[in-house]
Amino acid sequence: MPPTLFGNQSTGIPPSGAEPVRIEYVPQQGLGVIAITNFLLNLITLSFYRFWAKTRVRRHIWSSVQVNGEPVEYTGTGKELFFGFIIIMVVVFLPLALIATGLAAYFGPESAAVVAFQLIIGLALVTLYGFAIYRARRYRLSRTVWRGIRGALPGSALSYSGKYFGSLLLGPMTLGWSTPAMNLILAEHITNDMRFGNMPFNFSGRSGPLYTRYAVCWFGTMLAYLVIAGFAIALFYSGAFDGLQKAFDAIGSESATSSGSETALVFGIFAAVIVLYLLYVAIRSTIWSFYTARELNVFAQYTRFSGASFEFNATAWSLITLWLGNMALIIFTLGIAQPFVEQRIMRYFVERLSVNGAIDFASIQQSKAELDKRGEGLIDALDLDAF
Repeated sequence: MPPTLFGNQSTGIPPSGAEPVRIEYVPQQGLGVIAITNFLLNLITLSFYRFWAKTRVRRHIWSSVQVNGEPVEYTGTGKELFFGFIIIMVVVFLPLALIATGLAAYFGPESAAVVAFQLIIGLALVTLYGFAIYRARRYRLSRTVWRGIRGALPGSALSYSGKYFGSLLLGPMTLGWSTPAMNLILAEHITNDMRFGNMPFNFSGRSGPLYTRYAVCWFGTMLAYLVIAGFAIALFYSGAFDGLQKAFDAIGSESATSSGSETALVFGIFAAVIVLYLLYVAIRSTIWSFYTARELNVFAQYTRFSGASFEFNATAWSLITLWLGNMALIIFTLGIAQPFVEQRIMRYFVERLSVNGAIDFASIQQSKAELDKRGEGLIDALDLDAF
């Protein structure tokens, strides 16, 4: 979630001491230079510069968010991110690698002991996903400052991690029907733990309003799957796969004299399979963007801060265009434009988030939560970072 704390406009008469909130995204010059220099330095340093690259991008994007005319600051450093990553690699992943190497050397690489160890470690790493997400959110909030007041997330990362792991287990067990309820539980947990200064956020609501949209998307996805699977079955019974087998036989035969047509058939069949798969992915993503928009809007309505409530104006089409634009930037620039992708995401959230009511900022005191100087090592090591 971007570090946006307040909304776009406010309505109503503010109480004594409170002020209406105006938030806007004001793009700053220089992001293109940052993108190019980050790419070159990452190339030269074999990606070790990425920690400082992230910091430069975040400082630029955070400073473009203005609340009541005053910019938000990002105070994290590349050094913190780097040492956080090193600590995780040395304390967690290096010992695991040494143990795995020792077991493979003693029992053999395909022994039951090695396989069991790999399964246990794989499961343990999955349980750490939620922990990594929570700790990364804690770090970013603690480095997000406005008017000298910083954010905080002083709750339990272990508790959140347990709920997150539970959501991963329940998903396949319920064919996905636990998703709205579990997403709400996770959002409630992390939002209620959030602070700006000493002032808490509050999140309260039910998952019921999400299920109508979820059901439509779930059955729509199943229908799309059945239709595309039907095309694949029709392709199979049309004799195309028999022709494919003959083509493979012909290509592998030394006496084949017309391998060109057989090769064309092979590539044609594979191209059809790829097209059907990509079509399914595109349809599925489009369908679920309607649910994602609904969830974002509902969760914003469930959130409170001081005397303010929030609204979010996400639509399926806006999410689709955001995603398509981001994919185009990444693909056609070979990843160099990644900072612009992050800017687009931040701008999307800032411009579509609004607040009702007013907030007495003068009454908010500095957070007393301890600053975590270990960065985001775990989420970086697990390659879960999305911002």
